Amino acid sequence: MKYFGTVKSFDAIKGLGEIKPETGGDMLGFERSAFSWENDSVPTVGQRLSYDVGTSKESRPCALNLATI
Repeated sequence: MKYFGTVKSFDAIKGLGEIKPETGGDMLGFERSAFSWENDSVPTVGQRLSYDVGTSKESRPCALNLATI
């Protein structure tokens, strides 16, 4: 199932960010490896993306398969 949200932060050096789900709830973390586009293009704060929900290495919910809309 695809979800939609807005990028709240992204640290290009660390390759980590957070996305705020449109349906509410806690922000989800994501890694650069979750992008479904060229890795040299980074998301911008306020950008709306679609994503899937998965589990991080730390067993926390995270955003995967991030895609531009």
